[in-house]
Amino acid sequence: MLFALGHHRRSRLTVITALVTLFTFPLILGVDSASARRKRSRKAVIPYRSILLLEANTGKALKAKNERLPTKPASIVKMMTALIAMEQIHRNIIHLDDIITTSRSASRIGGQQVYLKQGEKFSLRDLMKSIIISSANDSSYAVAEHIAGDAEAFVDLMNQRAKELGMTNTRFVNVNGLPPGRNKPTNQMSARDAGILARELIKYPLIMKWSATKNAPFRNGSFILTNTNTLLGRFRGMDGLKTGYHRKAGFSIVATAKRKNLRLIAVVMGSSHSRRRFKEARRLLAWGFTQYRWVDLSQIKKPERRQIKVLKGQKRMVRIRLKESVEALVKRGDGKRISMKVDLPEEIPAPVRNGQKVGRVTYELGGDKLGGVDLVAAEPVKKLGFFQSLFRFR
Repeated sequence: MLFALGHHRRSRLTVITALVTLFTFPLILGVDSASARRKRSRKAVIPYRSILLLEANTGKALKAKNERLPTKPASIVKMMTALIAMEQIHRNIIHLDDIITTSRSASRIGGQQVYLKQGEKFSLRDLMKSIIISSANDSSYAVAEHIAGDAEAFVDLMNQRAKELGMTNTRFVNVNGLPPGRNKPTNQMSARDAGILARELIKYPLIMKWSATKNAPFRNGSFILTNTNTLLGRFRGMDGLKTGYHRKAGFSIVATAKRKNLRLIAVVMGSSHSRRRFKEARRLLAWGFTQYRWVDLSQIKKPERRQIKVLKGQKRMVRIRLKESVEALVKRGDGKRISMKVDLPEEIPAPVRNGQKVGRVTYELGGDKLGGVDLVAAEPVKKLGFFQSLFRFR
């Protein structure tokens, strides 16, 4: 009887355990499946198609991935539109005060715009501001027409300038980066080419002024231009330059910032989300400012010899100095590894001019040349006259 009762309890416990397992297993399986899906989803997300970090002055690439891969640049295209306009302004071919009448074609451009109406008149200055600050597609079209007569002719100018600049992975098909019609060729640009273009564009102070502007009035204040670069005011030193997006291109940005005497340019092409492109650009720039700095090599190491012997000079020795300071971009902490090679003769003949080259100093880091500077005479030394020579050697 007791055995039967125990057996009955064990059987009931077994049934309960089976039921619990039956009902909880799908839940556990569901949790595991959801976790697996999230992991697969995270793996599927592409943070970007290519990136590049440049030092603006030298164009040296500090970090890069797929930088030569042609991608769809979207509104990054407008950087070339702006560059051609600024170059023509610089050459006095066109002027910022030129009045541009909006054509029917310009008024019908879609996407990001300032809603130009056919027949409306604006100065080139106002349209350029709307391109740089607010990425206005219609303004880009109107400016292109003003410069080249029609947008197609302007595209030829864009491709020619890209070729001149060495942008080997770039093709322009329109002036604003909008996706073309079905089965038509698209705009293409690599991160490397976007960096080349950015280095040219930042040479113009007005471009930098506009690209650092968060908001500005347009159409007598009835329309407010809003900068598409949300890093402005949120990253120290940020003052430009251009964003780009359409569905097939993804989200891109060319961002530049300056701290002290170091300016960096970060390029992120084809990101999967708007916030991600800004995050990647911020990460690249922050890394660059942390890792690199410009150093005055002439202050780190100086030649031990401060003077050189003068043959047949009224002075036996002449003081020497570095002709000028010489700077180099180096990683922080590498200053102690910099070596110096001095090429200086034991003596030079008189006469010696003030500032005359007498030697050369070359700086290296790990076998790579960082730069060089001439050693020059710090004072003049006249040649001994005949009687002075006799007196000296008596």
